[in-house]
Amino acid sequence: MSLYGALFSGVSGLSAQSSAMGAIADNITNINTIGYKGTSVNFQTLVTKQTSLTTYSAGGAQPKPRANIDIQGLLSATSSSTDLGISGSGFFIINEAANPGSGNVWGYTRAGSFKLDDQGYLTNVGGNYLQAWPLATYDGSASASLVKVGDNVYMKAYQDQNGITTYVNDNVIDSTNLKPVNLNRIGGTATATQNIRIGANLPSSDPIFDASSASAGGRHSLSTLVYDSLGNDHNLNLQFTKQSSNSWGLDVEMPSGAATLVVYDEREVSTDAAAEDVYAARGQIELSKIPTSGEYLTIDDGLGAQTFEFTNGGPVTVPGAIAVNITTATSVSEVIATLKTAIDANLRDSDRFVANGAKMDIIQSASGDGVTVNASSCLSCLQSQANPNANTGIPTGTYTIPAIDEALKNVARFDFDTVPTVGDTIDINGTTFEFTNTGTTGAVVAGNVVVNISGAGTDPASAVSSLKTAIDANLAESGRFVASGRTLNIQQTSSGADITYDVGTVATATYSSAGSTDHNATGTVENAFDFNGSTDAENGYIVPAVRFNADGTPKYFNVNSVEIDWANGAENMEETVKNGQNVDLRIDLFFGNTSTADGLTHLAGDFAPNYINQDGAKFGSYAGVSIGDDGIVTALFDNGESRPIAQIPVATFVNPNGMESRTGNMWIETDVSGQPTVRTAGSGGAGTINSASLEASTVDLGTEFTNMITTQRAYSAAAKVITSADEMLDELVRIKR
Repeated sequence: MSLYGALFSGVSGLSAQSSAMGAIADNITNINTIGYKGTSVNFQTLVTKQTSLTTYSAGGAQPKPRANIDIQGLLSATSSSTDLGISGSGFFIINEAANPGSGNVWGYTRAGSFKLDDQGYLTNVGGNYLQAWPLATYDGSASASLVKVGDNVYMKAYQDQNGITTYVNDNVIDSTNLKPVNLNRIGGTATATQNIRIGANLPSSDPIFDASSASAGGRHSLSTLVYDSLGNDHNLNLQFTKQSSNSWGLDVEMPSGAATLVVYDEREVSTDAAAEDVYAARGQIELSKIPTSGEYLTIDDGLGAQTFEFTNGGPVTVPGAIAVNITTATSVSEVIATLKTAIDANLRDSDRFVANGAKMDIIQSASGDGVTVNASSCLSCLQSQANPNANTGIPTGTYTIPAIDEALKNVARFDFDTVPTVGDTIDINGTTFEFTNTGTTGAVVAGNVVVNISGAGTDPASAVSSLKTAIDANLAESGRFVASGRTLNIQQTSSGADITYDVGTVATATYSSAGSTDHNATGTVENAFDFNGSTDAENGYIVPAVRFNADGTPKYFNVNSVEIDWANGAENMEETVKNGQNVDLRIDLFFGNTSTADGLTHLAGDFAPNYINQDGAKFGSYAGVSIGDDGIVTALFDNGESRPIAQIPVATFVNPNGMESRTGNMWIETDVSGQPTVRTAGSGGAGTINSASLEASTVDLGTEFTNMITTQRAYSAAAKVITSADEMLDELVRIKR
């Protein structure tokens, strides 16, 4: 048996060295193959059980190839941004199909020489498609996996052909949660603004703003561009007004083409931590031309809709409509002025409606109810295109300017629906005001203050104006009382005394304070009220946008977002529901962190904007792509903007050397390798992704040539064993002859 054993042992040696030579041949052949991992062949002994102490039974050798997949290759620079190399452990996820089905194999590679194919997909030299997590703008869904890029937040998600959003499970490798990277489908882009960041110094040396001496200071403005979803740019003006020694208010003016603009305050102390208050609200009526006779607007100030019909002097066509005679109007501004006159005569708190050239601003007052405008029957009005029906897409032309939230109020108002009757009286702070048709307004006769309404006719606004004159002459801090058409507003101050009132049946009284409202004819407007659980208001009724600490850093903010409803076809920047998910499209306002000088400050010196940053972009065409070390694929556009479109994940294995090799420098998982774990590049032990880099083959030519020589010699020696054993067998046969 010994001779035959030696013969077969030599044969096993030939087989083993042949395998080793095959591996060397493959290694040398793939020395320039990107991402190739050299294979080494080790040997293990084949031992035959020894049955005798005096003889030896030969066994042989068996080759054991080792795939050195976990060895890092050298990264070399290239000129293509889509050439990718991994520094560290992990693999790119690829598939033989762009959109894999059940029969397609998921593979893994280090060969990152990705180029565009004829369809725009990123494929490597093996023809396999790179797979990644698609990215979309974060819609507020709790189901989304978030990715932060700079100051902006995105989510791993995409919309299917039916517009339904799919939120990616970033732990699963399948065609639902991974998508091919296609650069031809990016097209142009227009991104709506969702974040505004402002840093500026509001001078502590400024006086408290006084409208009667505005030139004295205490008011500063700055502007920023915002973009709607169609890529239209709009100028947004923010005006800061000093209200006290350490607090400032904020007014955000309306951009053209919008229907409403609402500024929200997020209350940090509340039974609902996410509760938000309307801090300020605006609307507008913009005319593009002089309306045609018969066009009309409907305005509801809380008492029911009033229709204002534009006419050329003839009768109205809408029953009960209020005629707005524009026969002599030669410009849009004259039409707006005529409309303002009609509003003053028919709506409460009409000073909220401000004629401003070719448009009418609707600026919500502290005490005003919500105002709803329906401009659908006035096509000359830009806002007739506002708020399309969700099902049909047809504009409804209806929009609402909401009331200031009750929690922010400490105000009262008297609404006069008709002119008071002569002899009627109202009482304010113990002073009786009597409506008469004789005497001098403001004079005191028989203990009562005269309010002469002889010229009021049927106009309640004229009576309110006379009442205001009488108050100015007889009450302290009369600036707290503001005439607004047929409404008298009371705005309390912290320095003034409580205001008591009794209007009887002359007017309708409404008092709102710290979240509660009453409509009693008698009441008291206190000079302080609770906000956020403490007496926190300025001047008795004004809640500041920002209050500062003694060191000039912000103590807290009472504004955090802006909602804009557009009338130009763009998507409204509001909270909405998409595909059953709550989505917040409002613009986030960031003025810095509290107790930190990284945004607004309140220091001595001049008003000085430090930075104004906003996201969003006008339309731009695709110009190129960049890929970060975290795998973020960012599309670059010729308008200077960029947009993350995908994130390339990295798959790691417990035993990568146990993977099975496939043609095209691809490996697949096996039971030996274990299942892949999908990770973000650079996290959890996964390597980072290097753009414009390729990983070279790990084969060393000198080592392979050396191995070739030793393998050749070992093969020759094994062959010599066979020939020697053959000669010995031949001698044995000759002995028996």
